[in-house]
Amino acid sequence: MKIAIPEHQGRVAPVFDTCGRMLIFARDENREVLVAEQDWSTVSRQARAVRLKELGIDVLLCGAISCVIEDQIHGQGIRLVAWLAGEVATILKAYREGRAMNPEYAMPGTFVCRQRRQMRQGSRGQWNQRVNFKTKEKNPCGSS
Repeated sequence: MKIAIPEHQGRVAPVFDTCGRMLIFARDENREVLVAEQDWSTVSRQARAVRLKELGIDVLLCGAISCVIEDQIHGQGIRLVAWLAGEVATILKAYREGRAMNPEYAMPGTFVCRQRRQMRQGSRGQWNQRVNFKTKEKNPCGSS
């Protein structure tokens, strides 16, 4: 299994859409081994999901991510665990142990949003619909 993490100064980069550096890990028995470090400063937003697929990435662990790119990543069949914050090594360990969705790894102010998002995901972990919680209307990604 290959895991990608956008990195900035040893931590998960705050925004996937504009990250400048990507770390690629391969799972080796009970640990992850760094297999590549890539400069993503020139990879356009539109090309990021396809680039991950070309690299054979199975899982993306990241901070904030736009709705459009999130849908593109799901469309490539890549598992996404977003809205994470912390040191790269800490987040990798939490993911390996099944604790990445715990509140201590959530970006500030996003834990409740992450819980709602997780409840709205389909059985295969893919995005289905977004819900306007004021009106209870179901809207596709990007529409108001």
